[in-house]
Formats: sequence, C-alpha cells, structure tokens
Amino acid sequence: MRYQDFLECTVPQEAPRPDPSLTIQAFEEICVVDNLFPLALEYVASLYPRDAVCNVEDQEKKPIGQLITCKGQPFALNVFGAPYLAAYLFEVSKDSYGLPGQFSQDYLLVRVDRLAEYKASFMASSAIWGGFYHGSTKPVQPPSAPKATPVLTAHAGIILPTELHTEAAMRSVVQPYAFERFLKLYHLLELSFDHDVVEKIRALGDDLRGIGQLLSSYESKEFDRLKQTIMDRCNDVPSVAACVEEICSEHEWHETMRKIFFDFGKSGNPLPDKWDEFQNMLLATGFTQAGAASQGFITKGNKAALQDKAFEKFVLHLSAYWIYRVRSSIAHSRIGEYVMRMEDEEFVQQFAEKLLRRVLETVLNR
Repeated sequence: MRYQDFLECTVPQEAPRPDPSLTIQAFEEICVVDNLFPLALEYVASLYPRDAVCNVEDQEKKPIGQLITCKGQPFALNVFGAPYLAAYLFEVSKDSYGLPGQFSQDYLLVRVDRLAEYKASFMASSAIWGGFYHGSTKPVQPPSAPKATPVLTAHAGIILPTELHTEAAMRSVVQPYAFERFLKLYHLLELSFDHDVVEKIRALGDDLRGIGQLLSSYESKEFDRLKQTIMDRCNDVPSVAACVEEICSEHEWHETMRKIFFDFGKSGNPLPDKWDEFQNMLLATGFTQAGAASQGFITKGNKAALQDKAFEKFVLHLSAYWIYRVRSSIAHSRIGEYVMRMEDEEFVQQFAEKLLRRVLETVLNR
C-alpha cells in the first residue's frame, strides 16, 4: 500500500497498529520503516534459511540493508520489526491491512540513503554476489507443463548401482528448470561409463596390460566415451528409435534442431552437412528405417538383418550426438557453441530431456 493508504487505515481508534517505536515515513509514496525501502525479490536461492534476516553490506563493511526470507511466512503486524514491517506495508493492500495472510515474496530492504546507489551499482548483479534475483528484467520461469496430462510408464529393471547414481537421480528431480535437470540426468551417463571402467578393472585382477588398455580408453574424448557407453549398454534400441521418431514429429522443434545439431555442429555428427536430407526424411516418412535408407543415411541392402543392425547403430550414434550437443550448449555458454536462452527451456524439456530419459532407461536397465 502507499503511505497515504497506511495513514487512512490507522485513523480508526480500534485499527491495528505496528510497534510505535518504529518510524514509518513516505519515500516515493512508499512506506519506509526506519529508513528501509522494500524491494520485492523474484527468487532467492536456497542458500539461506527461511524466515531469516541477513545483513547486506558493501566491500567496505558499510550497511546497505537487509535480506529477509519471508515468503510463505504468516503476517504478524503487532510483532514485526522494521524490515518485516516495511515488506508487509509494501505487499498488503489497503483492504487487507490487519487481516490474516502470508507473504507472497521475499524482500531486500535497502537504506533510503543508499537506494539510488544500490539500483545503479548492485541490483543487476545480485544473482552473483547475493544469490537472489529482483526480476528487474525478464523473469526466468520454468517451462510450462505439457498441455496434455502425460501417462507415466514405470520401467522395471533400472538399477542405480552406486550412491552417486542415486544422488544424481535425486538431484534431477529437485531441479525446477529443464537446463539444470538435463545436466543432472546427463551426469548419470557419465557415472555409468565410470562404473563400467571400475567393474572391468576389477574383473581383470592383476592383468596390468588389460588395465592399461582400459585406462587408455578412459582418456579418450568425452563424446567418444558417451557414444560407446550408450552403444555398449543400451538394451532396447527400438524404444530409443521410437522416442526419436516421436520428438522429431513435432515440427516446432525443427528450427532449433537445425541450429544446435547442424549450424553449430561439431565432429561426431553422423549427418554432417545433411540437414536438408534429414529434414526431407522427417517431412516425408518421419524418422524411420525406410526413410533413413532412402536418404542414404544407412546402406540399402537385400539382407534385412544387416539393415536393421545399421539402423540401430545410426539411432544410437545420433542419440548420443544430440544428447552431447545439448549438454554442451547448456554447460558451455561461449563462442562456437549454440548458447541456450530462456526461450530454449521448452525445447530442452520436451525434446532433449525426453530423449535422454529414454536412453537412460535402456542404459541403466540390467
């Protein structure tokens, strides 16, 4: 509410009043309490306990204000100190003053004498030095859920062989954003390769030459290790192929696919400089074995078994490449990579994450 609204709310004798020792004044028509100006926060990282008051100071140890993690906390007008009261008077409306309720946001309370300086020098970078975000630019929102309610398929036989696998899987669940969730799921593929190496070394016993060969393979390029892990461990290639066909059938992803996998393509692409042919296949037959053969992605032949094998290899190679390129685009925001933006969250969630989860279901299944 504005300062004038507060004055009107407290005119009646029976109106609830804050602690009289607190000084409430107007600054830019906003209520400031003991010279603390409220700035609502869009998001605060889980670095801080809830219902906490954290002092904020500059590099010279001079006070700037206070951070309060009050979101979800109940209103308590009669016991509020200065920072909570300033946030309360900013958030509550004239009609709801004094009524039960709870805070809908966290707040930074900035000293009035430093407010202009804070906005000019500190506000834009608060996510770095403070772990909170004001929402002064376009807010970061998790991608919207699919319009249709999905049907979840429980897969038997999936094994998380170590505590690290279990922790990575758990972390993928608690991430609210598709980018971070994808990286945690990708971590499971990395752990699977490491676990395979350990198991193979154990099986060799004292065979130092064999161990040396394994360690040599461990030092190979990251994409090569990823591709080999998927090819060695995937036990249901048709399921992966069906997933690729499904996600490629959505034409809204084709432009992003072209940019990530072709315009910013790297070595290892099973379809170098063949975007036009790939798109022709998608538009004509969809992602199918017949379509891949017609475009020359796999060799045509009279022996069905050989062509089936070639298509399976093509599917796993392509899936590994796509997963790796999305991972690199998320993890490496630099020249030479397709830099993911907020508008790409939905692509990661509806396209790349679907593929990664399907691959994991087959790689971790034992």
